[in-house]
Amino acid sequence: MSKKNVADALHIFYELNTTISDAYWETNDIDQKDRFFAMKGILQDELDELHKLSLQDHVYPYEPINPSLLQLSETLRALLPELSKYVYRPQTSSRFKDLIPSACELFEL
Repeated sequence: MSKKNVADALHIFYELNTTISDAYWETNDIDQKDRFFAMKGILQDELDELHKLSLQDHVYPYEPINPSLLQLSETLRALLPELSKYVYRPQTSSRFKDLIPSACELFEL
């Protein structure tokens, strides 16, 4: 497996951020809204740090900046088997199933 670069990480994080936002708006459960909001906040902190890099830096291997990403990884891994309980829209669920393994792989490098 080749190591993902910053540009790859940004692409995955943008997609995941959009998917978490969709899940937030699609659920009626306040506890799940809180969960998705917290996930989005952690991810946004990492995106904010990555935005500080220049375009020339996007070819370098990605390394997590925010230590909270491990917590996000655990939350995403716990969500995956329970996805159908909390994410009702098939399109959003499918995107989560595709993105969670890729994102967790990036978080734990």
